[in-house]
Amino acid sequence: MNDAALHFVEIISTVGDAALLEELLCSLELPSSSYSNLETGKSSILLHCDNAFAAKELAQNLRRQLPLWQDFLSQPVLHVKPIVMRKEDWAESWKRHFHSFKASERIVVKPSWESYEAQPGELVLELDPGMCFGTGYHGTTKACLRLMDSLQAELGTGISFLDAGCGSGILSIAAKILGYAPVLAFDHDPQAVCTATENLQTAGYVDVIPEQGDVQDYRPAQPCRVVAANILASVLVEHAENIVGYVDKSMMPGYLILSGILHEQYEEVKARYVALGLEERTKISLDEWSSACFLVS
Repeated sequence: MNDAALHFVEIISTVGDAALLEELLCSLELPSSSYSNLETGKSSILLHCDNAFAAKELAQNLRRQLPLWQDFLSQPVLHVKPIVMRKEDWAESWKRHFHSFKASERIVVKPSWESYEAQPGELVLELDPGMCFGTGYHGTTKACLRLMDSLQAELGTGISFLDAGCGSGILSIAAKILGYAPVLAFDHDPQAVCTATENLQTAGYVDVIPEQGDVQDYRPAQPCRVVAANILASVLVEHAENIVGYVDKSMMPGYLILSGILHEQYEEVKARYVALGLEERTKISLDEWSSACFLVS
């Protein structure tokens, strides 16, 4: 690929359908990034591809897939097409749509190109998301940050933390800022592992080394007292035993944060984990998404 060009497939949908489309794309292991224009009511979903041929092929495959998804969507998808952006244009696009915001009681997320004067008690998390999921805007990520923040305020510093499905590394960076230690992270996507590693290094947290691995076979170097799994609801259900196994039960209770769950999927996910002996502690609903912290004993 030309170093000056980036290849994507762009999907334009209504704002109301964007979250569900992202969930459906994730079910095909196609991570995406998106932004919404509330004035026009349209959302742009971008899927990064290695080259022009891969983008053309993916666009064709998605056009064939869309009729199977239409019953779940409120409106037809407006278009699916390959596009090319200069790296400079991609960076400028993020600068237009990604701005500083307060993600939790204490955490403020800001991009590197903006200045922000922290107020007393605020913790500033600087992040450039690159092409990976995780800016903190998304309801799933924001809920995780809120649950992590409140847990740390209750438990104190030095609590071990695992970021399962780390994406851009935003939860891992937040964990370090909040005082969790040690912090472990993994993702099945090699691009996400690279981006998370770069973001952690830029933030000065070189001791956190994200690993590549799938939920079904990943084994952390140690169980952690707090685990955040912001991944697909179907994966949370299918691999529940493995995910619960990440939690350190030697200092009861342990805490498992589950996210990436559409409202209509939540009861199925909850039932799966309650059947394994977990207890729902806190539930947060943001946008179309439900997230929760479960007690593990």
